[in-house]
Amino acid sequence: MLWLVNSQILDRGDKLMSVNPLLQAHGLPRFSRILPEHVELAIDTVLDGSKEQLKAICEQPDNNWESVIERLDEMSEKLGLTWSPVRHLNSVMNTEALHQAYNACLPKISEYHTELGQNRALYNAVVNVQQHPDSVQYSQAQNKVLENMIRDFRLSGIDLPADE
Repeated sequence: MLWLVNSQILDRGDKLMSVNPLLQAHGLPRFSRILPEHVELAIDTVLDGSKEQLKAICEQPDNNWESVIERLDEMSEKLGLTWSPVRHLNSVMNTEALHQAYNACLPKISEYHTELGQNRALYNAVVNVQQHPDSVQYSQAQNKVLENMIRDFRLSGIDLPADE
């Protein structure tokens, strides 16, 4: 089992394996330090963290803008900050090792996004945000975000009967 501690990847014995530049949350990506072996480990770490946060979001009793939408946005941002440098490097410096690491992550990211779109508890949380008493104070942009999210859930088939 691997753990992320201060942007360092540690194994079960707390032996430092590497400092992964894809997991550093500040500044611009350090492309020259990103190695193919960093890619899958970073994506797995971010996806695991996102799944834990998603579970917490879905289990909380009060769904409001901050507790649902802002947290989802932060999760999306973290995945984007991790994956975008990999996509860029794959486009401009596509080595065989990087290509393999990139391709190993594509199904994981696709599966994660599919799970988000099919997550009934998350859909209910977003609907609850839209119906929250504070929603009368939401800006036009916030209401549009909620409308689009609910639309996207429905386009993903969230309202279809289980046998369809």
